[in-house]
Amino acid sequence: MDTILKPETAARIDALADRLGYSGSDAAERVLKIALDDLDAKAPRPHRKLTPEEIADEMEYWAEIGRRNRALHPFDDANPPSKVWQDELYDENRLPK
Repeated sequence: MDTILKPETAARIDALADRLGYSGSDAAERVLKIALDDLDAKAPRPHRKLTPEEIADEMEYWAEIGRRNRALHPFDDANPPSKVWQDELYDENRLPK
């Protein structure tokens, strides 16, 4: 596929090729390939459905995160956060403080 560039665009590509130290008949093509590779790396990937294996890997990843957080922040089963918050926010008559 042939592409026809405006003269200003071709001049910009030639100037960039000079700054990058490219010369010869393929200099413009090399510059455009670099630009395309950079844009391709920055462009978001299309969304797709996960495979069952990918779903299992995701679930295991988040389960491991949960186990690690539980180890770092152990839960006091005798005094759960809801009881702590209730004691902090409400008085003995169960009215807001």
